[in-house]
Amino acid sequence: MIAISGSKSLHRLVYASRQRIAPCDLDDEIGAIVRASIRNNREVSVTGLLLAHFGHFVQALEGPTEAVLSTYGRISQDPRHEDSKILAAGPAASRLFADWNMCARRMTPADDAILNTLSQRDSFDPYALSAQSALKLLTAVRGIQRNTQLRAMG
Repeated sequence: MIAISGSKSLHRLVYASRQRIAPCDLDDEIGAIVRASIRNNREVSVTGLLLAHFGHFVQALEGPTEAVLSTYGRISQDPRHEDSKILAAGPAASRLFADWNMCARRMTPADDAILNTLSQRDSFDPYALSAQSALKLLTAVRGIQRNTQLRAMG
């Protein structure tokens, strides 16, 4: 169950970071990140989506301003992340990732069409994404994730 508080202003923060995880451990570490994030985020009404691709993370966090900034502060100190850079931050009219306290997805070759639309297929550089492009990428991934969950349920 996702806890969403309507009493505080909604804030969204999108960042990119470089992974400090051995490729052979990536799936286990992402699983650990998601499990801890679901537990922690539920308590403070934070929702979001984490994308892992070619040695980088791109993540959106949404919720009350203080909770989002505190969550990002913990992430920026996490040894699994380095070179964290905020791509966008500020008030949001509504949640784009309200379905999950945290969800993670690794991009696969089947997802290359998304990167093509952002001219990022051949050399993925999340630090070069504009705020608009980063949200476009994450909302496209959100759609893939929803479809994947629906197929698994059906």
